[in-house]
Amino acid sequence: MDTNIISGIISAGATLITGAFVIGIYLWQKRDSKIQAARVLLTEIRIAEEKIDQTRDILESNQNTDLPIIFPSKNWKNYSHLFISDFDQDELKLINSFYDFGEIIEDFAIRNNNFFWITTEERAKVTVNEVANLSHDVVISKRNEEDIKSSMSTFDNALDKHNLPYVPSKTKNEIKKYLSRIPKITTSSCGQKLKKIARLTNRKKILGIF
Repeated sequence: MDTNIISGIISAGATLITGAFVIGIYLWQKRDSKIQAARVLLTEIRIAEEKIDQTRDILESNQNTDLPIIFPSKNWKNYSHLFISDFDQDELKLINSFYDFGEIIEDFAIRNNNFFWITTEERAKVTVNEVANLSHDVVISKRNEEDIKSSMSTFDNALDKHNLPYVPSKTKNEIKKYLSRIPKITTSSCGQKLKKIARLTNRKKILGIF
């Protein structure tokens, strides 16, 4: 066989092997990236679901504490393209709704928290002014001790009512509305598929997560 032909065959073979190797590396890296992305999403979704439950508990018990932030990060928009072929249209709609409604709840929660502290600060300013006015009135009028005690008692009661925490009911009502609409992902078919892609389905009993 001609030497040039042999060299050509060897060169073509080497090219094919190199190409196959490069493709293999690419596919392996893509698979590994998808596994890591699924794990990131599962962790993010689990944390978000816990924050949603905390928000629901705070509202149901009428606690005057800050509502939690739902999403420390939002990775679905970054990774969703990796899972288009894994989810059907209903599943994609479900997970999109989870993130969309979660962001709406988070936005109202931030407004709620900010409004509470703004009104608290304003009420504190009013309280200081009222105390100053009463002190001035007591000094100027030189009223007797019983009269001063009576004025202070009335003033204290007024302050107690004045300084009750307040936030607009509309904000909390909007949060409650979306809390009732937001789906649960970890127990849905989306969650099960993500666990399988993340290779956590055989580990969940051992780890006790997801």
